[in-house]
Amino acid sequence: MPTGTNEGRVYVLHGRKGGVPASNIDLLNRFIEESGVPSAIGFLEGDQQTLEDAVRQVQQAGSTHITVVPVLLYTATHVRWDIPERVLAVLDPGVQATELPPLADTKAIESYLDAQLSDAVRQHPDRTVLLVVHGTGHFDGPWNHLQALVSRLREKLQVPVLGANLIAEPKIATVLATTKAPLLVQRLFLTDGRLANRIENLVREIQPDSVFLPTLEDNQVILDAISERLHEGGRDITQEVVDTVREEREADARRRAAKTK
Repeated sequence: MPTGTNEGRVYVLHGRKGGVPASNIDLLNRFIEESGVPSAIGFLEGDQQTLEDAVRQVQQAGSTHITVVPVLLYTATHVRWDIPERVLAVLDPGVQATELPPLADTKAIESYLDAQLSDAVRQHPDRTVLLVVHGTGHFDGPWNHLQALVSRLREKLQVPVLGANLIAEPKIATVLATTKAPLLVQRLFLTDGRLANRIENLVREIQPDSVFLPTLEDNQVILDAISERLHEGGRDITQEVVDTVREEREADARRRAAKTK
């Protein structure tokens, strides 16, 4: 944070249309209270308690530097494009903002997955581990991270480990077409909501005997990962960053249009 500024924080959650979700809110409110830093929670989706509302709230509290904390796992369109565009659009003159990276590759979450999966493999031997992430067709980063995680866990756990996306190939059905082994499924999601349930249904259609491990919802590891990111810092949200976002969006649209021809 720049010297001589009043710090504020905005914690950005995915949210949903039609209401304010409860997942992880009590957890974050406790963290905010203990931090003593003027903070607000904002959602990317829906029209209540929006990201813009949260930025305005923190500015009204007198903050002149806002740390934007994505409570999200991967650098996809929300983190790379939506957050900087939307934050910069409502920043008051003289207020600066910094966006932290998302949480998937923090040491906190990697250690959590190591412990949870090691215990699960001991309790449920002779199963193949399946890691499922949301996935994106826009960037390679999330899939590259998942592949690296799969490789590391294979070596650590000494069992077969597969990775799949919910959205974008390789999807669950594609990956599971290569195996009939009983599964131990870790959904790399921060909530137990609609998408986590959809994954369970898709997997059970193919392998009904699958064992599902908890998501990260309301787990202390989320706060540990946030603390890690707060100590590391992030990228400043500037007009130059938003100009780059616009260029990337246009290039992505052209690439997708070319694929449909």
